[in-house]
Amino acid sequence: MKNLFIINTPFHLLTCFILSKSTFQSDDNYLALIHPHSYEKWTQSHLMEYMATTKCGYKAVFPLINWLSHKNKTKSYHEQAQSVKNNIGKLGINNVFMGSDIDPQNQLLAAVLGKTEYYRYEDGLFSYYNEDRRRPKTHELFHKLKLWLLKRSAGIKSDMYINTSTAGDSRAGIADYMYAPELLQRYSPRTIKIDNNMIKLAITDLTQHDLLQETFTERSILFLSQPLVEKKWYTIEQEMTCLKKLIEPFSDGTVLLYKPHPNDSSYKIDFYRQHFPQMRLYDDIEPAELLFVREKKLMAVASYQSTALMYPDKFAGRPFKSISLADFGHSPILPVYKTIMEKSGVYFPQTAEDIVNYIRKD
Repeated sequence: MKNLFIINTPFHLLTCFILSKSTFQSDDNYLALIHPHSYEKWTQSHLMEYMATTKCGYKAVFPLINWLSHKNKTKSYHEQAQSVKNNIGKLGINNVFMGSDIDPQNQLLAAVLGKTEYYRYEDGLFSYYNEDRRRPKTHELFHKLKLWLLKRSAGIKSDMYINTSTAGDSRAGIADYMYAPELLQRYSPRTIKIDNNMIKLAITDLTQHDLLQETFTERSILFLSQPLVEKKWYTIEQEMTCLKKLIEPFSDGTVLLYKPHPNDSSYKIDFYRQHFPQMRLYDDIEPAELLFVREKKLMAVASYQSTALMYPDKFAGRPFKSISLADFGHSPILPVYKTIMEKSGVYFPQTAEDIVNYIRKD
C-alpha cells in the first residue's frame, strides 16, 4: 500500500512518524508538508530534520510550504494543483492521512489526488471535542463558497465532501487514529488506538539513530506558555507568581524551562528574564513529547490547557508529573476539556500547597 501523510505541525510530524514506524512500516510511505508551523526552525534540529525527510524511511517528501496560498507568488492556483497531480498523483496513493480536516489545503490535496475519503489522526486536545468551535451556519456556508471558488480557480474536480463546520466533523473522514480514543467526546465512525507499543517502536528507531541524547544539565520543570497575559486574563506579576510556585518546593537549583508561545510578547519574556532568575528560555522546535523521553532531569511539565500535558507517561516510559495551572491561576477552561485532561492524568492544583505536595510526592 502507498500512504500519504499530510502534516502541518511538529506534533503531526511525530504522530505520522509513529504510524510509519509501526502500523504502516511495511508500506510505501510519503510525506506532504503543508504550511508547516515554524518550518524555518525544523532544519536547525537533527531530530526534526530526520523525521521530516527521507532519512527516516519515507519514499519521498513533498514540501508544499505555500501551496494554494496567496503567499505563493510564482504560480497560479491551477499550476500549483497541476504540479501536485504530476508529482504526487502519479504515485497511485492508496490512503491519505491528515490531522486537521478543517484545513482547506489539507482537504484540497486529498481532492486533487482523486480521493473521496481519508483517515484522520489526532490533532491534540481539540481532537476530542469540537462543539465549542462549530461555526454558525452562515459562516460555514461562507467558507464553503470560498473553497468552491478556490477549487474552481485551481481546476480541481472532485466529489469529496469539504468540511467547513468544525474540526473532526468531515463525512470524508473514515477513521481516527488517537492516543486515547476512550476519552473521545465527539462522533467518530471508527477509532484506532495509537498504543504504547507503537510509540516504543518509533522511540527505538530514534534511539538507534542517536537522536535522543540527553541535553539538560539541571533538574528542570518545563512550562509551555500560552498568551494569557497578552489576552489580559493575567497580569505579568500574577503569572510569574504562578510560575514561581512551581519550583518553590525545590532548593537544589531546579530551573523552570519556559517554552514561549508564538503569540507571547517580547516584553513579557524580557520581564521574566529580569525578575525570575530560576527561569531559562527554551525555544527549541521539537515536540515536547520527545523531551519527556530524552531528558531524564526533566521532572514535570506544566501549562494551562495543552496537548503536551496529556501523554507524558506514554512517551517517557516512567511516571511523569503533569500540571495544569488553570484552576490555581483562575483561568478556567471549558469543563469538557478539564474532564478530558483529568482523565488523561493531568493534575489541577487549587493552591500553592497543592503544587508543593504534588511535586514532592513520589
